[in-house]
Amino acid sequence: MAASLVRRLSQAEPPPPWGLFAAVNAALVGLIAIVAGSFIGLSVFGDQPAALLTGWTIGSLVTAIFVSVSRRQPDERAALRLDAGQTRLYLVLLFSLGMAMVIDLVDLAVTGAFLPAPELVDLLAQPGSALAWAIAAALLLAAQPAAEELVFRGMLFPAARARLGPWLALLLAAAAHAAFHYAAYARPEIPLWHALVSPFLAGLVFTGVRAYTGSTRAAVVAHAAFGLFALLKVVALLG
Repeated sequence: MAASLVRRLSQAEPPPPWGLFAAVNAALVGLIAIVAGSFIGLSVFGDQPAALLTGWTIGSLVTAIFVSVSRRQPDERAALRLDAGQTRLYLVLLFSLGMAMVIDLVDLAVTGAFLPAPELVDLLAQPGSALAWAIAAALLLAAQPAAEELVFRGMLFPAARARLGPWLALLLAAAAHAAFHYAAYARPEIPLWHALVSPFLAGLVFTGVRAYTGSTRAAVVAHAAFGLFALLKVVALLG
């Protein structure tokens, strides 16, 4: 697979009908939406675990809608690569679950602690209601994967690839993904490795999936697999 990934990354891909500025702007809109959504969630739920989860879900949905509305022309929709093509999505799901486990083992070796995803810290500290769990599932399995993959793999990666080349684009998309996660979800009690480096490694996986398959939908599935693993890990920690 490594040789095939190298070959597919090196293959030319038509540049999208937007530039790096538009992709960065979409990421900034996403961050602002996350912050604004957090205020809404806190105003409704106070200090309950559902508060930030609700806000982040709202922010992710707003981000996905923004990308969909702002890129509605036929050539833009095609450049987002939302179709699965010949990709077997269940294989992407299984592969990504395996990669989530590998990254978690690396995280454990570095930090010495079996830590939850930063988004789920409150849910672990205060085991929430069924509503909180449902919102967490909606965030990690649907809203967050859709929003972040549309921005970082749908828009940023192809724009960077056209401007900077495939390898720098791969690193840039992963680094931007990590910086976004750190700004949006980092907590003081979470080690820097877990809050920044682990999302960078995950971003490499998602961007690699996008490059290998040519499908942003496949990257969404890969991201959802990481979310599923994060939820199962919290269940294990609570057990």
